[in-house]
Amino acid sequence: MSFLFNDKEKNVVEEIKFGKKLNKNRVITRAVTLKILDTAIIYNDEEDYYDTLATCANENNIIETISIEGFEIQENVIELKGAYIDYEQDSDINSTGTIYYL
Repeated sequence: MSFLFNDKEKNVVEEIKFGKKLNKNRVITRAVTLKILDTAIIYNDEEDYYDTLATCANENNIIETISIEGFEIQENVIELKGAYIDYEQDSDINSTGTIYYL
C-alpha cells in the first residue's frame, strides 16, 4: 500500500510506501488467539485521537478488550465481529496482530 503526495512547489509527485517495522530484538511475552465479540471506536479527548477497540474472548473464554489499531486485516474479512486475531504482545507492551476468518 502507498500514498501519492503532490508537492506543488516542486511540481513533483512523491510516492510514500508503508512497510512493517520489525524489531529484531523483540521479546514476545504473550501470544494468543482471540475471537472478536464486538468492536467500538472511542475518542480520547486528553490526547486528541481515535482508537479502535475489540472486545474478545480468549482461549479460556475470558473476556478482554484490546486496541486493534494498526493490525493487519486479511482481505477476506468483511466484518470484524466473529473474526479471529492472532495477537502478540512484547516486553515493551507493544502489540501486533492479524485479523482473519477461519
